[in-house]
Amino acid sequence: MDRASTAQPFNRRILLLTEVIDDPVEVAAAEELVAAEGWIIHEPTEGETARVAPRRALKFEVRLRGARRGAVKEAVRRVERLAERARLGLWVRESVLLTPPREPRTPYWIRLARPAQGTRPARWALRVARRLDGSHDQRVVVLPGPRDMPTAVDELSGSRLGGHLYEPATQVVRGPSVLDGQATAPFPDPSNPDRFLKLCLQVLLFLASMLGCLLGAGVLYVVDSPWRWSVLPLALVLGAVLGAFVMPASWSRYGKLAMGLGFVSVMIYLGYFIADSKPGGPGGVIYVPLYVLAGGFILAVFYGLWLAGTASWFSRNLSWALPALMAPLYFVPLWFGRLMYTVYLSFGFDIPVDAVPVTTYSFISAALKPVALAAACALFFLSVGGWARHFYWGSSAAGGISTFTLPVVALVYVVTALSYGILNVESAWSESVNSVRAGRPPASFHGLQGKLMCVRPREKDIATYGGPVPEDRAVLTFGSTGDRVWLWGLQAPGSREARWASMSVRLEDVILTPAPSGGHCKRP
Repeated sequence: MDRASTAQPFNRRILLLTEVIDDPVEVAAAEELVAAEGWIIHEPTEGETARVAPRRALKFEVRLRGARRGAVKEAVRRVERLAERARLGLWVRESVLLTPPREPRTPYWIRLARPAQGTRPARWALRVARRLDGSHDQRVVVLPGPRDMPTAVDELSGSRLGGHLYEPATQVVRGPSVLDGQATAPFPDPSNPDRFLKLCLQVLLFLASMLGCLLGAGVLYVVDSPWRWSVLPLALVLGAVLGAFVMPASWSRYGKLAMGLGFVSVMIYLGYFIADSKPGGPGGVIYVPLYVLAGGFILAVFYGLWLAGTASWFSRNLSWALPALMAPLYFVPLWFGRLMYTVYLSFGFDIPVDAVPVTTYSFISAALKPVALAAACALFFLSVGGWARHFYWGSSAAGGISTFTLPVVALVYVVTALSYGILNVESAWSESVNSVRAGRPPASFHGLQGKLMCVRPREKDIATYGGPVPEDRAVLTFGSTGDRVWLWGLQAPGSREARWASMSVRLEDVILTPAPSGGHCKRP
């Protein structure tokens, strides 16, 4: 029988025993579909064949990438969906998650023996050179079970891997220390309740030590008496306990003590710094749990992005997909910044964008904040899609990211950037209008600084676009790029036709001077 293979990365293997209608046509169609999905077909045993009789047994392996929780359910769902879509008489009889045995193993290293000839400085220099160039480590052998040096030596003496022989005269065998000699399966091991409980207690001790250090820092900051230094002996005891119970057993006593005291010192300094920097004084330590939660949330978002990108279409095509995404990074902020300036000037003050001196960097500066906020929102939803992919929520048949995620990410990016950008422009325009009407210069809009100016015509009658130029009240101008200047101000003040509008005059026809405080100008 042909063996199918898959190029898709996986970390879960689910073995399924299915039953197919005992018809050569149905069996051939089922095997073809299973092989096309990249699932590995296995020969059923006689007992499995007898169980599904009078139907035919088809046993194959479905490979997925994601969490252990829900993997079997997802494999069954995919098989049933495939059979239903193909109108195939195939049903899942039994499914099981394949997991390798948790076998304790011990590594042994073959290293060069210390040189016996030469002076002591020469031997020391040779040992340092061997460690630096990597020739110190010769071979590694990993054997099942706890530390057993004679067995390792026998294994190496009989090995001829790569033509390398073990030479006791020039090589030595090193293994783990006696404390680490009892090799075990890695944490967490549900089959060993004692070790699992020890791990949980170590985590609780670590968190309790962190909280105790922060509270001790608050006491150091608040208490203004010599008794506050009593926190330091308690911190020494806490560091010693932390090093003894949390650090690896193979470390020396002084190494454990140094690491425990180092952690305690860092946490006390962090708590004191927070208490001293917050306006509320020591009450700022209360915000530490919020900082921890925020940090955990950020880490969860980044891990979700990693789940969304790893072993995906994007990661497989990163060599050309990343440059393709980087190419529009310059043009998108430029276009969006020009849009924001157009809304601010053309729609807000009825002044053409091209008539105002605005640089390219001003366009990009105006768009950075909305684009960055939109990118953060889009990456958040992409992270949600990564977590959904990890737990098989709405994932595609090929195991990729959830089908609903990419359209949502694109929509969120566009809507967030436009909404925030337009709201930012509307708020800046409203503040500028209120400032001008009150006779104050408006605030800068991403480098575009408006100024209040008094206008005095050189002649009695001048050509003006948009209406007469007020002479007793200051007008707003953003500068000029040619021989005309655009102004915005109150036309015909004190009359029924008074209105705020834009106007354009030639620079050679008027004299512009800075307006005094209050925005009122004196007629010549």
